Amino acid sequence: MSLTTSTTEPYTTLYHREPLHPSRNPPLLVFIPGNPGLIDYYTTYLDLIAKQHRHYEILAISHAGYQTSDDYERVSNTDFYDLDYQVPHKCRVIRDHILTTRRDQKVEVSFLCHSVGSYIMQRVAKRLVYDVEYNQIVNIKFSLSGQYFTSLFNWLPLVHVAVYLIVVLQWILPDRAAESLIRNRIIAKPAQTDKDSVESWENAVRATKKIYKSRSIVRQTITMAKEELNRIHRDDEFNDWFFKELPTSGAKLWCFFAPFDYWVHDNSRDYVLTRYHDASNENVRFEIGDADTEEKKAINHSFCIDQSVEFAEITCAALSKS
Repeated sequence: MSLTTSTTEPYTTLYHREPLHPSRNPPLLVFIPGNPGLIDYYTTYLDLIAKQHRHYEILAISHAGYQTSDDYERVSNTDFYDLDYQVPHKCRVIRDHILTTRRDQKVEVSFLCHSVGSYIMQRVAKRLVYDVEYNQIVNIKFSLSGQYFTSLFNWLPLVHVAVYLIVVLQWILPDRAAESLIRNRIIAKPAQTDKDSVESWENAVRATKKIYKSRSIVRQTITMAKEELNRIHRDDEFNDWFFKELPTSGAKLWCFFAPFDYWVHDNSRDYVLTRYHDASNENVRFEIGDADTEEKKAINHSFCIDQSVEFAEITCAALSKS
């Protein structure tokens, strides 16, 4: 699946595919990634969803500051696009896409998201529901999907160090050597060897090489990670709206937690489940992945690198129940 550059500024990279089962006004499935915010990591995962749920048009939006399509290596943008910026950015891209492709038709929009994409999606949802600029064009459904690091940020100017190291490595390492390092030492290989799993891994290698080649993406990735740790805390008021009030309008929520997640503490997961899980509420569903077995590895936080096939199967099953 080819990637394109959005026409909505600041330019970013989009994955878009028409439904395999065409219709006059197909539902739109919007995907918002984690961090690094490159859609490149998720293309196989989204392709597999498209094959199973053929009625969806799919639009996946890289975060602002993550252009990896066209002549991305020449992009010398030094701006940092924070979490507050990412929310209206996604709204503008969705609005521009719908107005360009559907004109005066109101579109049913569903969301999938990963990691920090969930935080962004919740705030996009509120804008789409309450802002008159958007609520006239969409009906919505949703699916969601570190102390040491914080201390490290307190002691090191990590963004500048990382960018400096990238500059040094670019100077001393030929491209082929860098790719070999990424391929053999950095990106975990999938447990399965089928065509789709291998394709997903190759996509992850290429995506990581794009990060390596772009100082602006390195800066955006690490600065955004620091902001995540400083900004994303328990927000009962917002989460109460999302998990309790929003579903009363008919929105269906599905949330998947990995059984062990280095980015989401067990206490945070348990708090959300205790506060919002209600087996009698069919509009809000939570799922915790199976633990490791001898036959099967548990889904992990970075599924898009080495478990796209496995998690696409889980996602497709959840979409079938929505």
